[in-house]
Amino acid sequence: MVVVGLVWIVFHNVVSRYALNAWLGAFVVLTLARMAVWWRYREADFAVQGLVWLRHAFLASLLGGVLWGLGSVFLFPPGLVVYQFTYMITLIMMAMAAMFTYSPHYRTFVAYFAPATLPGFIALELQGEVPQQAMGAGLLLMCCVILFSVRTYNRMFLDSMALRLEKLELVGQLTAQKDVAEAANLAKSRFLAAASHDLRQPVHALNLYLGAFSQMEMPPRAATMLGKVRQCAQIMDEMFRTLLDISELDAGAVRPQMGPFALGPLFARARVEFEPQARAKGIELRVRRCAEYVRSDPVLVERILRNLISNAIRYTERGRVLIACRPHGNALRVCVYDTGLGIEPHEQSLVFEEFYQVGNRERDRSKGLGLGLAIVQRLTRLLQTPLILRSHPGRGSLFAFSLERAEEVAAPRVHLAPRSGDSRNLAGALIVVVDDEELILDAAESLLEHWGCSVITAASRSAAMLRLAGSPRPPDVVICDYRLRDRETGLDVVEAIRNEFNKDIPALLLTGETDPAQIRKIGASGVAVLHKPLREDELIDAICALRARRAVLQV
Repeated sequence: MVVVGLVWIVFHNVVSRYALNAWLGAFVVLTLARMAVWWRYREADFAVQGLVWLRHAFLASLLGGVLWGLGSVFLFPPGLVVYQFTYMITLIMMAMAAMFTYSPHYRTFVAYFAPATLPGFIALELQGEVPQQAMGAGLLLMCCVILFSVRTYNRMFLDSMALRLEKLELVGQLTAQKDVAEAANLAKSRFLAAASHDLRQPVHALNLYLGAFSQMEMPPRAATMLGKVRQCAQIMDEMFRTLLDISELDAGAVRPQMGPFALGPLFARARVEFEPQARAKGIELRVRRCAEYVRSDPVLVERILRNLISNAIRYTERGRVLIACRPHGNALRVCVYDTGLGIEPHEQSLVFEEFYQVGNRERDRSKGLGLGLAIVQRLTRLLQTPLILRSHPGRGSLFAFSLERAEEVAAPRVHLAPRSGDSRNLAGALIVVVDDEELILDAAESLLEHWGCSVITAASRSAAMLRLAGSPRPPDVVICDYRLRDRETGLDVVEAIRNEFNKDIPALLLTGETDPAQIRKIGASGVAVLHKPLREDELIDAICALRARRAVLQV
């Protein structure tokens, strides 16, 4: 429990507190139960119920190992190598400590050791980074040493216990069996010396690993660190956004807005976006002109096309990628060809599954998450258009989907609001920010004040209402985290503030939710939502859009 408490202190600011508190609580319950069993054991007759107590010990060690293993599910924060290594070293140290308690009964030790450590190695390998893989390989070797040591210790312990029992039997024959007893004592001394050596080995190995770990450049110079932190943040941002796309689609929160539109501008944007990427790989991106009109959701169609083009470029090392549209009966088929590595027939049904990637079993992060085609399949189902895949290994692939033809319509004039100037001027705006994380409140306040806003921050609905009580005017925008403490939500806060001022105050919910039920609930509220993590340019654009919409409604 001391070690569990230390883990809680180290990790409580970097992982989910709900999961961490539940994990801590489970250990408390298990420890109390074991103490109760231990108290009963002290009063019981061991000789009569020895196997019963052994089963209790086996089950308790198994449950303890499972709890440590479950910690590997959420105590491996992505990108935070130090915390990942810290938890793995904690697991190894706990395994070494368990040697003293459990190794007299080898199966009891394995019942603890296997579920405690195996999930950690799996978590390290899933990170896909060289340091994690190297650390995992080294610790795996160390675990083999521990298992061998425990096995050796177990055999020596049994031999020692046999000698001890033999010694007890020989006590009554002390005079005649003196030499035998002295031999038993000598054997026991040898056992202790040998066991001490075996127990020192993993400790020595651990010190060597820690010494190697300390030689890693942590941290590098400030400029390099900042660059890498930003790179990590960008990667995490891309991962979050991709995962949230999946969650939103599964939740039914995305509803198609059907209408006629031209494919030409969509193809042109795709060329501008992906041509530099193709050129960097030394392949040709060819986009055929298309003057056709179709009826569908232009935003969702563009997401499909972007995912298909990105996937084609990623898996094409030479040749070209071609985007074109072909007549197909009364419909128009949008096609993405590539001359990439192709897909084996038995894998063609698997590439649409989450996280499945052809030729990326080592989970190279530079090749994406394996969610692009899963998103494409969901979007085509949402638009009720079949997705076609034809592929020949070594020759390339074709992905295509059909869209209903439409009559030509006049393209609406689009006025692009300037990215700077009066449209993004927030000077004098009163912004209320509600979040239960102190660091987020401080960061938001600093950023908004830099933009010239007056800012009111609060950690809960009651605190926000208390601080707004002294405000001479209603807030211009309310920005609130969706999930607050004490089962309070951002919707509760927005409703309370609107009721207080009897105005439809613009509000923005920030959330990291991926649960489909929660996404549906947020989407049904009608309040604007942005998903974490959020860049500063997205935040200011959202605030300005909310204020502009309010101004239009007032007019």
